[in-house]
Amino acid sequence: MTVSDKSGDDNSVQGPTGFLELGGNVLVVDYGNVFMDGTAVGYLYEDGYLKNPGSESEDMVQWRLIDEVEGCVFRGIDSSGIELTLPTCETGGPTGNLEFNNRKFTVINGRITTEDHRIVGEFDDNGVVHVRDRKSKVARRKLDENTTLSIYFDGVKSNGNKWRHEYYKPLYRKDKSYSENEIIRYFQDFDKLSVQQKKYVIDSLQIWAASGLLQVVRKSEGNAALGNVKHGAAGVTRVRSGMVDLDAEEFERDIDLFKRFGALAVVSTHWNPHVEVRVNLVVSHEFGHQLQFCLSQATQDRIAELYQARLKRSVKMQPAPPGYNGGAELCRPENLPNRLFISGYAKSSKEEYWAESVAAFSVPESRAILRQMDPGICKILSEVILQSEATFSPVLSEQLLDLQAALKVGGEFREDLIS
Repeated sequence: MTVSDKSGDDNSVQGPTGFLELGGNVLVVDYGNVFMDGTAVGYLYEDGYLKNPGSESEDMVQWRLIDEVEGCVFRGIDSSGIELTLPTCETGGPTGNLEFNNRKFTVINGRITTEDHRIVGEFDDNGVVHVRDRKSKVARRKLDENTTLSIYFDGVKSNGNKWRHEYYKPLYRKDKSYSENEIIRYFQDFDKLSVQQKKYVIDSLQIWAASGLLQVVRKSEGNAALGNVKHGAAGVTRVRSGMVDLDAEEFERDIDLFKRFGALAVVSTHWNPHVEVRVNLVVSHEFGHQLQFCLSQATQDRIAELYQARLKRSVKMQPAPPGYNGGAELCRPENLPNRLFISGYAKSSKEEYWAESVAAFSVPESRAILRQMDPGICKILSEVILQSEATFSPVLSEQLLDLQAALKVGGEFREDLIS
């Protein structure tokens, strides 16, 4: 790597903090700035590059890798507070260019680094990736065949031999992102759908795929397919069928309603003038039933408590019209802003309350309305995505942590995913 590649604006980079052993001396490193006896003598980046200030101009600045300086070792933390030792491995590691989930990185002696000098993980001579988990402050999360993303490396091994390495999951489509690949795996016969149907499915499941939840739920509960049934969700009967069967007619009707009215629609009922709100997101609704089976009992109890509280208020504030014996929340048009449930159907049971909430949370339009109407369920939904280890069944939590750490490095699980 040339000097010009590393000569960006130092003020935009927050380096590591700790102590640097060099030539029998111990130097203090404060956010990358290296001090000897209180005087700044250089700068250390997380990727292991040392910069010594030049005497006359920037052209005189000297760049060296910490690995090349005999007896030079840094011990401390990176800019995120995660433990960091440089060099990261005594035996070194590969050096070259890495594409992880089609996102480009540089590998320096096994350290996976970004353009702005940050270290995000490690890559060894066997093609194994460890990622740094900035959320839980874990320095090395080892990825396996279930949690690693696509890999393409071109460079040399630690012994200097040229090496080109590729890894893709079975049936992985190289022209698709991780999220799209997971959605295609989940929804059987995805390729047979029309362009409009594909977009509807992808939009419905995007946040669940990008956060890793779709993969974990799919492996635990099964996938989805179009069938000849009126209701195929396990959550309807609480019988675990292993997968979701979506009624083809209902699927088409929801897509049409979504196209015309958006995620939420107000529909007339036989009990005029009472109307009912519906969520036009059947795919994410049925996924919501599968998702519920993966949650911890404590999380499910919280959902039940929220549902019971809203049900009690709904009975008083939105009384059913005379002669109506169903379970939906029907409202007079003028009372729609004061309804207790995101949809009429959500009132029918705690399982449907959760599934309808998952559906509404899936796209920005209805997510904003749900946040205003039902902040309690939105808090749980946000925690399910952002704090999965605290809301999921314990047997799934560790795999989720590994996968989500990988997805953050791979650019899928962005900080603004559910903003």
